[in-house]
This record gives sequence, C-alpha cells and structure tokens, in this order.
Amino acid sequence: MKSNVKNSLTRQDVPAVLKPGFCCIGIVDTCMLKCQMCHKWQDDPGTIGFSQPTTDEWKMFIRQLRDLVDEGFEIDFGGGEALMRNDVLDLVSYAKSLGFRNAIASNGYLINEDMAKRIVDSGLDSIVLSLDSLKPEVHDRMRGVKGVTERVFKAIEFLRKYSKDIHIGICTIIMEQSLGGIIDLAEWVNTNRDKMNSILFMAPMQQNNTPFDPGWFKKTEYNFIWPKDNKKTQNVLDELIRRRKLGHWIGDSVVQLEAFKAYFENPARFVKKSPCNLDRAIHASSIGDVFFCYRYGLLGNIKNGDDIREIWHSGSADRVRTDIKKCQHNCHFLLNCFFEGDYPFTVGGEGG
Repeated sequence: MKSNVKNSLTRQDVPAVLKPGFCCIGIVDTCMLKCQMCHKWQDDPGTIGFSQPTTDEWKMFIRQLRDLVDEGFEIDFGGGEALMRNDVLDLVSYAKSLGFRNAIASNGYLINEDMAKRIVDSGLDSIVLSLDSLKPEVHDRMRGVKGVTERVFKAIEFLRKYSKDIHIGICTIIMEQSLGGIIDLAEWVNTNRDKMNSILFMAPMQQNNTPFDPGWFKKTEYNFIWPKDNKKTQNVLDELIRRRKLGHWIGDSVVQLEAFKAYFENPARFVKKSPCNLDRAIHASSIGDVFFCYRYGLLGNIKNGDDIREIWHSGSADRVRTDIKKCQHNCHFLLNCFFEGDYPFTVGGEGG
C-alpha cells in the first residue's frame, strides 16, 4: 500500500508534550480458532497479497517508538492470535531490553508447558487469555474448536508454574451466549488470586473482517451475539459494578462498566460527547501499515522504511488528529480499546 508520509514530513506546531498514549502491534491477522464473534480466521481483503514486516523491520519500529515515549510505556501485541508469529517473543524481549512493558492478547490454544516457559523467559509483563465461560460447551462452541477451554485452564497453570510475577488476565465478552455465566467467571477469578490477576470484560462489536454496518446489532447474520434480555444484562452489569467497588479483581473501571450499560440500553444512541483520544494511539498492522484510527487514513508503512518518529510529527498526522478531534461517528470501538481512565462518555443523540 502506498504511504503519503514522505510527502509531508515537515514538522507542524505539535505541542512538545504530545506523546503516544497507546500502541497496538497487530502482529498477525489470522487465527487457528473459528470464533463466531470474530472472523479473523477468515481472509481480510486488505491484507491479501501483502507481505509482513521482517523481524528487523519490527525491531526498527520499536526502537524508533522508544524515542517518542517514556520508559515503561506498554506495547500491546495482538492479532489474530499473536503467538502464531514465530518471532513475537523475540520482539517482546527486544522491547523489554529498551524499557518497554509488553502485553499479549491470546486465545491460549498454543500455550503448552514449553510455550509457557518461553513466554516467561521473554520477559513478557502481561498476558490476557480469552475465556467467555467456565463451561466448555459454551466457550468451545463460541470459539469453534473443541478443547480450547481446557487449554486455557492448562495455560494458566503452566504460566504460573514458571512465574509468580507475570500478570495473567482473563478477557470475557458479554454476549448472549456468555451472559448467564459472567458473574461465575468474575467470582472464579476473584477467588483464585494466586493464579490470575484480573478479569476484563468487553462489549460485543461487529465481527472483524465483515463489511462495516452501523446497524449490525439488528442484523440476523451478526446479532446472534447481542444479549436479548436487556434487563438481565443491566442486572449483570450492576452486579459487576458492585463487585468492582468492593475491590474485586475486575479490570474495567466503574465508568467503563457504566458506559457498557448505556451501550446495551441503546447502541444507536451511544455517542461520545468529548474529543476522541485515538489521536494519541498508534496502530501498526500485520502488513506494516501505520495509522491512528482506521477511519482516518494510512500514515506510513514500516516496510517502506517510514520512521514512526517522523510519522508522529508529520503534517499528515496533524491533519488526522484534527479530523479525529472533530469525529462524530458513533464509534463503538472506544468502549473496549484505549478506554483511558475515567474517559467521560455520555449518552447523546443519534450517532452517525
């Protein structure tokens, strides 16, 4: 894909204090599972025919990023299933040597004892494992592969065997199929603090690699994951909020859980009323594309030798930041991604 960064590298009057607040490297765009709520296992037309950055190209990106951020800044390696990329743990180790914290989101399927030891040896700070239900008949069915639930349980066991310090989190999607077991999952994590450190809840979004549709939650081909009983959903969220206030190990803030309540009540009316914070987010895709928000343009590509330091301070980036600040799209991604502190979401009028 062509980059426009080389034509607009003149530094604009970007405040010196402006620093990235979030970085996600989508290191792969495929997965061995066949999750019904995510179609990353299907081909993405945007990546077909394009090569991936080499290990050295990714290291260059990480080294350049270090000049933009403070020590301890976190890089999130995601996918697809990030552990499918053979060098991802080498990249984690490299980033760690430069002073980064690192996190991986994983479905847990590849984490046998050997992989667990390699993960710990890499210096990874945090791993978040997908688990939507304690019941295999629920989680396996939604993930499309038999036995994945047991593999998550074993992954937790292996990881903790080799490290008492690595943060092990659980990520659970609040959807029709998982709703009845959400509180059980929260209780399970909270009472097994020697094994896990947190549980993070997410709201369902339109499935990846499907044509964008703002009314997806009304469409039969997508909305089977949408909770049908809103009163039950609200009660579950109220209970999570109660537990969060009591200090249970729930990763979402109370404000984020309240935002979920508004979203489930009426997703068409969930509109942000404050400027979006994705103007401080850096996303790098599996084929090396660099952007802040997928709606607002490609800023460069790692394989072209584009320098993230120059991209960050370019005129193109400044214009994208301006567009993001003016954005009026009813963006649901902000519910789950880069939900920063007590980000002030409010319910407004109909979104576009």
